[in-house]
Amino acid sequence: MMGSTHAAAGMLAAEIVLSVSHAPPIYWPVGIAFGAASAILPDIDHPSSFLNQRLPLGSSAGMALDHRHFTHSIAAAWLFSLYLHWLWPMVPSILLTCAVAGYLSHPVLMDILNPEGAQLLWPLPWMISLARILPYPLTFSTEDWMERVVLKNALWVLVIITVVQPKLI
Repeated sequence: MMGSTHAAAGMLAAEIVLSVSHAPPIYWPVGIAFGAASAILPDIDHPSSFLNQRLPLGSSAGMALDHRHFTHSIAAAWLFSLYLHWLWPMVPSILLTCAVAGYLSHPVLMDILNPEGAQLLWPLPWMISLARILPYPLTFSTEDWMERVVLKNALWVLVIITVVQPKLI
């Protein structure tokens, strides 16, 4: 999936967390931003990803890690959660939960729609993909028209609708 698709999914995941937890409105902008930023983080392992191109150690991470393996796992999301709580203990827990939800939206909700899948259960070697059980156009490759036209636009519309009317979640 493309970065903008992942960002939209991360924002939507954060909105769901904020809505379900009845978070005060003051938390929503930061929580949604955390969700979007965290949703693109797993692709640090891809040489042409947004973060890989812009972070000082990004290209090193892209060369050292296999794409859609460790950074796309539940173990990596758990370590990310521990790191956030250690790094920012003063940040309200609900905001950190938005970041973790955004991170998890990347491999668990989005990349398993790709035929290549993601190694969710790292270190186990299995690449998990819904393409093995769902037909095209429900699963598709990165930058396929289904992603560019349908999925990305649907996610952005949902993000906007749920920001304007959070009770829809």
